[in-house]
Amino acid sequence: MGEAKDTKEMNALLGKHKPDLVLMEMNLCDSPMKGLIEEIKRESAATKVLIISDCNCELPVLISIKAGISGFIRKNVLMEELALAVRSIANGAEYFAPEIKEILANGYFSDQSPKNTFSERELEILRYICKGRSNEQIADILFISEKTVGTHRKNIMRKAGVKKAIDLLVWALDNNLAQR
Repeated sequence: MGEAKDTKEMNALLGKHKPDLVLMEMNLCDSPMKGLIEEIKRESAATKVLIISDCNCELPVLISIKAGISGFIRKNVLMEELALAVRSIANGAEYFAPEIKEILANGYFSDQSPKNTFSERELEILRYICKGRSNEQIADILFISEKTVGTHRKNIMRKAGVKKAIDLLVWALDNNLAQR
């Protein structure tokens, strides 16, 4: 029915058409993914959401599933699998790429909070990052090397599925991980 390049266009299309299925690229970064999915569900509870992404990060997948998606496939998927995913969801089922099923089968999603995927040290560093502290400042506060802080920061961003510090802040606030 249409294509949206940002949240504003998406909302206009949702309000006008009330689609059965929204195929959404996970890299849409003008709003947190969870918020976008919840917005779609608020606008039209019957609308199903199929995420297409090249993301290899488990945490955004977890958050998307908890927000109510009906499926998740990789960008490099063959057209036949995309068609199968769309048909499955249209018929009331869910569809997840084999890699996602493997994560589910291994019990990754048994934890009830994104918080459970981070070590205590990572959560501590995440909170300092959200307060605007530099790697050097965090290293001084925690009595660890700046390189160690950098490694933790990289792991935190990978787990959160973000590439920029501002996206990490938004993600942390959205998931109630920025404050203690």
